[in-house]
Amino acid sequence: MRKPIHIRPLTEDEQHILQEGLRSSNAFVLRRCQILRASARGETARVIGEALGCDDQTVRNALHTFNTQGLAALTRRSSAPQRTPHAAFDAPHRE
Repeated sequence: MRKPIHIRPLTEDEQHILQEGLRSSNAFVLRRCQILRASARGETARVIGEALGCDDQTVRNALHTFNTQGLAALTRRSSAPQRTPHAAFDAPHRE
């Protein structure tokens, strides 16, 4: 069984921003705000996922991102690996 994950206590500013996010036309922001507010109420990842129709791992990922990055969790980022592919030739051998 997995250890329950919750977000840290929200500041008043964060609560206000998450409340505003519930009116966002951006589906990603809306869903993240719903997840974070539900977690702040003490709901578990499984309960949140079931209520919102998403996987509980998606919920855990959102909570982890908020706990480590704060409100930056409301900004969608690429899920592609963040590394530069190796070049076939190094600089001196390209010519």
